[in-house]
Amino acid sequence: MMWMIVWIGVVALAFCVVFPFVWMILTSLKSAEEINRMPPTWLPEVWHFKNYVEAWLKPESTFERYFVNTVIIAGVGTALQLLVCVPIAFAITHFSFRGRNLIFMIVVITMLIPYDVTLVPNFVTMRHIPLAGGNNWAGDGGQGFYDSYMGMMLPFLAEAFTIFLLRQAFLSVQKEYWEAAQVDGMSNRRYLWTVLLPLVLPSLITTALLAFIGKWNGVLWPLLITSSESLRPLQVGLLYFVSEEGPNFHHLMAAATFTIAPIVLLYLFAQRWFHQGITSAGLKG
Repeated sequence: MMWMIVWIGVVALAFCVVFPFVWMILTSLKSAEEINRMPPTWLPEVWHFKNYVEAWLKPESTFERYFVNTVIIAGVGTALQLLVCVPIAFAITHFSFRGRNLIFMIVVITMLIPYDVTLVPNFVTMRHIPLAGGNNWAGDGGQGFYDSYMGMMLPFLAEAFTIFLLRQAFLSVQKEYWEAAQVDGMSNRRYLWTVLLPLVLPSLITTALLAFIGKWNGVLWPLLITSSESLRPLQVGLLYFVSEEGPNFHHLMAAATFTIAPIVLLYLFAQRWFHQGITSAGLKG
């Protein structure tokens, strides 16, 4: 009897989680008239697949442009973030130097700073980076990395949470591997790329997936650091349907489906490594 109650509770919770997405997809296939009808209908009377074509081509720069921008920002940004965070986590876990624990403590403390607090300092920094975007050596005269792909990616390359997860993953690897590599005369770089990273591959994929999702879902920072429609990502593009399209929820829901579909497919592809990474990242300190 108890298991029956638990099973019913789990099914009810699963239904609450899945229902908004199912309703979004069904709404994206309805006409504007049917969406506004009361009482609402569950299944579309006529399946309007053209809503997806219209949503893809509707905005000023077309939703296709927003999609390409998001792939560039999330894909390249995640790759650059790993290239920065992996060596940092490796140095913190495998080398003894003065201030190592202090550096890691500072990294962890930055996770406590609210995201909104960093927006203005990051904006000023991106706008006044020396010798970038027409700026002189003092950071004046141009626009720096404002309204550019680099401006959207650069402030988040050394991400504290990514460094923390990678550190935990590296600590879970037995020190015997590192000691054997040193005895064999293996270089630090070779050990990192040929021994350590393959051993923590699930955790590496997990951190990459979390970083990719974070960049894919970015709204506030891309909206602040860009002014050109041709550079803005999907999430900012969705604002077009909210502010300009008004009650045309069929286009908005079709655009929202375009936005979440790649993330769902990516998770389904990487879920095996994702689950292993979450459990094997470890609580070792």
